[in-house]
Amino acid sequence: MKIFILVGLQLSGKSSHGYRLREEESIPMVETGHAVYHELKRLKLVVNHENSSKVIVGLLAQDPTAFTRTILDYEKETYERAKCLILNGIKSPAEVEYVQNRFGKENVTVFGFHCGQQTRFSRVTNPDRFKVSGQYHEKTQEDQDLAKWENFKSRDLREIGLGIGKALAFANEIICTEDNFWPYNSFESSYKLFHKHIFDRLT
Repeated sequence: MKIFILVGLQLSGKSSHGYRLREEESIPMVETGHAVYHELKRLKLVVNHENSSKVIVGLLAQDPTAFTRTILDYEKETYERAKCLILNGIKSPAEVEYVQNRFGKENVTVFGFHCGQQTRFSRVTNPDRFKVSGQYHEKTQEDQDLAKWENFKSRDLREIGLGIGKALAFANEIICTEDNFWPYNSFESSYKLFHKHIFDRLT
């Protein structure tokens, strides 16, 4: 099985590209961030920026691969019979290494998604975001918090602290999604490139 890891800071375009590929090509996509919602429910915590941060930092302090391992196990039926999988939302080199060990290094490709912070922040209120980010009710609640600039910056810093910069630095391919006219001014060109890189590795 080929594994395509999507790495990038919040709202850099990972979910939008992965979602479209899933819809057009029937390639399963698993989002590591959804493990946060499962954990919040288990702990009976209200979904907000503060509780999400506590859960993420707390679990990753114990095991840096916690969310990736958990979501791959939890959603195994989604992808176990597929020839490839999109794994969206990994935040550290340790998680990349875990996936390489689990599926074989030769089967794993890392795609880095990048654009400027102000552009990413402008996408918080994009009406398509809920659709492409997993259709979780909790996602809407989380985005209400992220629409505050201080919370948005705080989450960027949290993800940087978890090692996402290192994971991006060692990506096999970089997809630039800088676009002040979100969502589709330059989406077609970046998606075309993303699609090509995926299928070059499947043929």
